[in-house]
Amino acid sequence: MRTKIATALSFLLLQYFMITPSEAALKLTVQYVVEFTYGEYADGVDATSSCLVGSKCASDNRKLAAAILKKASTKTAFNLGCKKQDESYLGSRIKVTSATGATAGLGNLTSVVATNIRWDVDTANTEDWDSEEEYPYEYEEDDPTYIEEGYEYVYFTADCTYSGTVTLTKSNAYTIYIDGGRGPEYSYAELVKKKWKVVLSDN
Repeated sequence: MRTKIATALSFLLLQYFMITPSEAALKLTVQYVVEFTYGEYADGVDATSSCLVGSKCASDNRKLAAAILKKASTKTAFNLGCKKQDESYLGSRIKVTSATGATAGLGNLTSVVATNIRWDVDTANTEDWDSEEEYPYEYEEDDPTYIEEGYEYVYFTADCTYSGTVTLTKSNAYTIYIDGGRGPEYSYAELVKKKWKVVLSDN
């Protein structure tokens, strides 16, 4: 009798550990990527001063930008900026509906990190106005330093990647909503192939 009981328990345990992902709880990780929009840069990571296009000053600014990207403080500044930015999605609702339109799962974007931190170059028509006095020209063309797109400056930006997890009921297909906005549809097979992780963008 003991042998039969032990055999039965062993069989049940084997069956438990052999449960396939389709029979287990379906947990979908959703990442939502939004371009950093907290002003033009993160606190403590300023844009460089403008320089004449093609000048040594402009070349030095680009080298400085490359060095700034390597600093741990830059990553820290952008992580904080993603949490504070005006269009933050931190805490936003994730809703997933089934093939029938019923709610298959609810969750929230619970964390955010800065990704793809980068620098880029923009142009200006005049030198920087560093004086505390009001800019004295009504039109840029009246500024004696005016050169159309003759100056460049380096600025920094990043993507804010928000993440959250949703436990789903099984369905043949799913539609994902972020903060009320409708996102893409996925079949069950597509999510299996993606290992139950999707990366969405506001673009």
